[in-house]
Amino acid sequence: MNNIVRDGAWTTLPKGSKLRKEAPRVAVTAYKLDSSSLEQTIQGFASVADLTTEAFYDNLYQGKKQTRYVFPYFNNDFRSFSNEFADTLSNITDRGTVSITQVVNQIGGELAGAAGQVAEVLKGINTVTGDGGPSTGTYIETPKFYQFANTDNALSFSFPLLNTIEEGDVDKNHEFIKEFTKLNRPERKNSVNMTFPHIYKVKLKGLRFMRWAYLDNLSFSMIGQRRLKGGKMVPEAYVCNMSFKSLTVEVANFMNKV
Repeated sequence: MNNIVRDGAWTTLPKGSKLRKEAPRVAVTAYKLDSSSLEQTIQGFASVADLTTEAFYDNLYQGKKQTRYVFPYFNNDFRSFSNEFADTLSNITDRGTVSITQVVNQIGGELAGAAGQVAEVLKGINTVTGDGGPSTGTYIETPKFYQFANTDNALSFSFPLLNTIEEGDVDKNHEFIKEFTKLNRPERKNSVNMTFPHIYKVKLKGLRFMRWAYLDNLSFSMIGQRRLKGGKMVPEAYVCNMSFKSLTVEVANFMNKV
């Protein structure tokens, strides 16, 4: 049950109903990472040589395309981020390009010249006022640097899975919860090796797009009466809560993908 909007027991509307097609939805495509973090980084930087933006992001992570899920989306918030300009370069600003030392060396002559001019101007400022009081303060405006950082909030949403609509919904809901949990937990292969959780491409049609994201929060809860069926505890419904966090800065180019 991958298309929850169409086939899931999240509403009393019949499965396959035309009205379900009008439901807002978020599509997430799972990718299985098949190499170490170091290899991922090397492959990502190697793709810089490709000048097309889309190809760069496509190659940033190497994974095998797996299952695609379609979830109902009825949350109010879909985007939130912050921008910051600061007085100094940050480690994020020059990551992957040049070090701060190189930047300083490159523009050092210009800075020294500017500092000399400022010093000459300051010489003309009296250190004390005419009545012997303290000197006035001085403040020189300087350009600020944009801080390239991933400040986009995660895309969060929730939906129910009802166990009281049709025969078989209990087993389908339980299977989805089991399989989706497994996708997002590491698996131990032997005494040394473990796999990574899956990563995702996320698209909230018309509103938001993440080329690479990870599931940063997942929770399931039970509501209503509970009973035992086939050795399983079955409530009247499950509530699924999840949020996806972008692995990259959500650049303006992504707006062309929504």
